[in-house]
Amino acid sequence: SATHLATQQSIKAYVDTEVNTYALKYSGSTGTFNSSSSFADLNLSSVVGSNRAMVILEISDVGSGSDDLFFRTNGSSVIPYIASNRAGWGSSGLNVGDGIGGTVILTTDNSGIIEHRSAGNSLTNVSYTLQAYQVLK
Repeated sequence: SATHLATQQSIKAYVDTEVNTYALKYSGSTGTFNSSSSFADLNLSSVVGSNRAMVILEISDVGSGSDDLFFRTNGSSVIPYIASNRAGWGSSGLNVGDGIGGTVILTTDNSGIIEHRSAGNSLTNVSYTLQAYQVLK
């Protein structure tokens, strides 16, 4: 208040709440999606909430097809460079196929959504595990 100092208990409660809200959290949530050569949304808000969050996403398999797969923050204008095989990869691109995958790290928009696309081939039943996430302030 304007006339009293904060108590040790109120400061501790505030810090505990902030740490728990913004700590890196394990998820383990799994799902599948289909991907084509146009960017499409992947909604992760059921896990990360309607928040901007950093996510660590493991892509473990594809039901059918193989190609380069790219991810970006929903609404981003970034276009991956696909002039040659495996060009333009960073932490948000990988090659996928039957038993082939990898890990991507990226940020959702403030609704918990990311975008994905393949380099050109249609991919079905792309399996993912949301390994961990951190809500961003």
